[in-house]
Amino acid sequence: MAIIITTILLLTIAIPLFNAPTANAHSPAWDIPSFAYLVATPNPVGLGDRVSIVMWVDTPLPSTAVGNDIRRIDYTMTITKPDGKTESKHWDIISDTTGIQNYFYTPDQVGNYTVKFDYGGQTYTWSGTYQNDVFRSVSKQISFTVQQEALPQPILSYPLPTEYWTRPIEGQNTDWFVISSNWLRDPYIVTGGTTAGGFQSDGIAPNSPHIMWSTPIQDGGVVGGNSYDVLGKTYYMGGSYNVRFSNPLIMYGRLYYQEPYGNSGTGGAYICRDLTTGAELWRVNTTATGTNLVPSFGYLYSFDDENQHGVLPNGLLIASTTVSGQGTVWRAYDARTGVLTTMNVTNVPSGTAVAGPQGEYLIYTLTNLGTSANPNYRLTQWNSSKTIGYRSGTGVSGWYSGNINASSASRYDWNISLALGPGSWSINKLAFNNMMLLTQGNFGSGPRSTGEGANITAISLKPDSLGNVLWKRYYPEAPNNMTRSISGWAPEDGVFYMCDKETTAFIGFSLTDGTQLWDTGGTGHDLDFFRTTGQSAYGKLYHASYGGTLECYDVATGKLLWIFGNGGEGNSTYAGLATAWGVYPYFIDVIADGKIYLACTEHSPDSPWYKGVSYRCINATDGTEIWNLMGWGTGMDATYDVVADGYFVFLNCYDMQVYSVGKGPSALSVDAPTTSFELGKSVVIRGTVTDISAGTKQEAQAARFPNGVPAVSDASQTAWMEYVYMQKPKPTNVTGVTVTLSVLDSNDNYRNIGTTTSDSSGMFSFTWKPDIEGTYTVYASFAGSESYWPSNAESSFVADPAAATPAPTEVPPTSMADAYFVPAIAGLFVAIIVVGLLNMLVLRKRP
Repeated sequence: MAIIITTILLLTIAIPLFNAPTANAHSPAWDIPSFAYLVATPNPVGLGDRVSIVMWVDTPLPSTAVGNDIRRIDYTMTITKPDGKTESKHWDIISDTTGIQNYFYTPDQVGNYTVKFDYGGQTYTWSGTYQNDVFRSVSKQISFTVQQEALPQPILSYPLPTEYWTRPIEGQNTDWFVISSNWLRDPYIVTGGTTAGGFQSDGIAPNSPHIMWSTPIQDGGVVGGNSYDVLGKTYYMGGSYNVRFSNPLIMYGRLYYQEPYGNSGTGGAYICRDLTTGAELWRVNTTATGTNLVPSFGYLYSFDDENQHGVLPNGLLIASTTVSGQGTVWRAYDARTGVLTTMNVTNVPSGTAVAGPQGEYLIYTLTNLGTSANPNYRLTQWNSSKTIGYRSGTGVSGWYSGNINASSASRYDWNISLALGPGSWSINKLAFNNMMLLTQGNFGSGPRSTGEGANITAISLKPDSLGNVLWKRYYPEAPNNMTRSISGWAPEDGVFYMCDKETTAFIGFSLTDGTQLWDTGGTGHDLDFFRTTGQSAYGKLYHASYGGTLECYDVATGKLLWIFGNGGEGNSTYAGLATAWGVYPYFIDVIADGKIYLACTEHSPDSPWYKGVSYRCINATDGTEIWNLMGWGTGMDATYDVVADGYFVFLNCYDMQVYSVGKGPSALSVDAPTTSFELGKSVVIRGTVTDISAGTKQEAQAARFPNGVPAVSDASQTAWMEYVYMQKPKPTNVTGVTVTLSVLDSNDNYRNIGTTTSDSSGMFSFTWKPDIEGTYTVYASFAGSESYWPSNAESSFVADPAAATPAPTEVPPTSMADAYFVPAIAGLFVAIIVVGLLNMLVLRKRP
């Protein structure tokens, strides 16, 4: 492979030698020798392994370039197998400007193979100095060996992380794409409309409410004092019309958002923070240029040509604004530094935007060049990659672009005519390289209905049938003056669906022919009348609203699969007297990694707001709750939060702080006796397991937990995070995490000696009696959880030999005389003494 790459580079470097201005052809024509080159790698190769065969003829043809058709022709490759049989492959034209042709071959016999490359030669038929010159034919033959044993397979990627990780992701860790992601906003994140959150189709999302960090976006929470009409009044949080944190972006592990200015939800500094630590990386004044240049979306474009491959560095934060005489103008900040680039793209077309396969921003515009009665509709596809990061010469040009007029024809991929009937048509739904739905008329607008009904025309966007009409269908207005509209679609499942506001019913239709497939008959909650918008993902249709429940339907059949929020503990949004709704109104905030993140909010809450509102993470497959965490959602529909790189980031309007939730790092310590002890005695092994996420180092948390914030179990995580970060009471039933203890004894035997669980202070303790003397190394490990990455620590202790037991004093054996005669004599002497004393007392009492 190195040989191939080097050769390509050499040939690529040689191209400019033939790009100089050419003179006229000469006479007689030149007869130019050719030199053939042929490589087969690897050699030897294992049976069944793939061989890369590369052939070319010296330098590229004069003046060959990507933009013309000057190419080598007439290559033939012949492979002769060990058994003498041959296989041939011929190329009339070599598409690569270098004249290099690659072919992959899988041998099926053991032995020696020969490969012959024949270049048939050609006459230079193009104008210029070499016109009519002849490039001679040439051949070359090589061989390679196939052995029975397969070669070791190359490393395709290194394993997924088992420890806390941050960006950058080292370039060889290819498979890490499955755990990493970005949030670039529309059109890269598919939304279900203004009242349904975004669907993050990439990466992972947190399975625990563990908080990584928090930071204020403005003053929030209780104001304090009794000077107001309502005691405990709170700061205004933006409500429904001054929404804060309304368009956050995440790119390359960095979070971008705008701070509010005054009572406006926007207008302040634009900030970049590290997603894992919350550290501020840069901030810019978006009004310094006199125009409020606030990024609308992130842009990561993958550029590929003959010489360069990969996503162009740093990424762009593109701000869209309107300038008189220039239409829609795109400016861009460098996403790594916050520097406003020279990019100034004017006259960007308006239309329906979708994401292309390389990160292109594609805009489709439908224009009627005729009249309503005699239409002449044109459909165009504008491509950002022909404006930003486009090819120029032999490399990338225009990544920061400078001044470019986006309206020129060269910025478009195609411009086609559509055979549409009379009337006004508009794009309703569109999927890249698939299809789009055009609509006209009224599906139903309540009392304002016109009775005319609506038409849908489905148009193919597939390359081989671009612009073809797939089907047309008329739909009468919804009955009973109901308000009906196309709510969403699932093109991968062949379904689009409408919604009736008054009955809160979803009606599914086929994308194959437009026929009706199913009708849910309504969600069953009158409160859902105020918001009835669905979001499809994973082959399902999800809906949540003021009724407080999350419903899940099979998007292909309309069958109700499950409901979250209408059951008992762990499955209830019942609020009782806490809210005017009787329930907590929930909305779909984000769908990611097989989970639905719900946020609770409403249109016009009083201050102070009702209590007990939480974010909830729901299993998208079965509707069970995975975790919840206190927090009031943003805006009237809670559709502004983001998920990327395994983190869920939201603005908690209870305290106006931005929170990042995800799996954080942990630290484990272990101690054993520092002095030796005698074998046979027990040793106490103790230590701590702590949460070392960046948030634990914040001023408030560090002051309250000078010895560190203890790590706790997943089951205790919700109440513990609310205690650590949200000033809620300390929970009394906190459980810690499991610690496994092992030892390596003086005989080099490694063994597990048991497990223990840390307490609410993070401490663990374990008593163990060593069984042999000598030095022990003790290992403590925390395997990690949904909340924390694993951690380990080690210590040591010494068990000395047990102290020797003192020998007993020897006692001589007792004789018969000692046993019986000596005690008798002693008793007689005692008796004589007693009698003598009695006689003396009697004599003293006589007169």
